[in-house]
Parts: sequence; C-alpha cells; structure tokens
Amino acid sequence: MTTAGLAVGAPPEGMPDPNLAPPQLARAGDPFARVRVVHFLARLPRNTTLQLRDVVGTLNAAFLDWSFSEKVVLAELVQLQANWAISFHGDDRIVLDRNERGHTLLIVDSTRMTPFLVAEANRAAQACEEELRRFTLGDGITTDN
Repeated sequence: MTTAGLAVGAPPEGMPDPNLAPPQLARAGDPFARVRVVHFLARLPRNTTLQLRDVVGTLNAAFLDWSFSEKVVLAELVQLQANWAISFHGDDRIVLDRNERGHTLLIVDSTRMTPFLVAEANRAAQACEEELRRFTLGDGITTDN
C-alpha cells in the first residue's frame, strides 16, 4: 500500500483498528452537534410537553460518543425557535417553558414542522461538510485553531 508517497505494509496481526473517535463535548453553534440535535428533535413526539433534561438524557444515550449539556441543547432550541419565527412569522411551534422540574419543550405538530427540521438538519450538514473541506484544504487548520 502506498500512502503519501511511502510504501506502508499491512498492520501486524492483532493490531487494533485505529479508526476510533474520541468522545466529543457538544458546543452551541457547532454544526456537528447541531445536526445531531436537530436529527434527534425531528424524531421526538409532537404535541407533548417534555422535560428538557429527559430529552438531553435520551439524546446522550442516542449518541454515546457525544456529551450534550442542557445548556447546549437549549441554545440550539432557541436558535430553532428564531429560525422558525423568521420563516413562519412568529407562529410558535417550538415552545420552551419551565415547571418545577426545570425547562420544558413542546414541539407542536404541523405540516410544516418536519420539512422545517429536515431543512435545518441539511443546513447543519452542509456547514459540517464546509468545515471538513476547510480543514482538508487548510492543512489541518480549523476554526478552533
């Protein structure tokens, strides 16, 4: 096998797969976290008030290599609320509130909700692809450097 001009042999027998991914701490505004959050939110039950901490716990169970805090998920929900309001002129369909247990989330069902969430996830995925492209073309330079 040739890699970057060097002849590289096969790995020795018993060598573990090096394609392990380190755990990720989700950050607000990170497209990689956002695509996971939106993908997950699109699968939640509609017209049901959910405790945000339960949503976050289930989200973390769905993506075991990621750690999502309630603060990060709340920031993404606020951004989704704003995007919805811009697109549909304030028709509240993503409702955040509080009760004695903490923040709550209600996603009101409508014919526009699923296409909206799909479009938001696609925008996040495109931002991920753009960041990966910048990383590749920039010789390892990311927005974090």
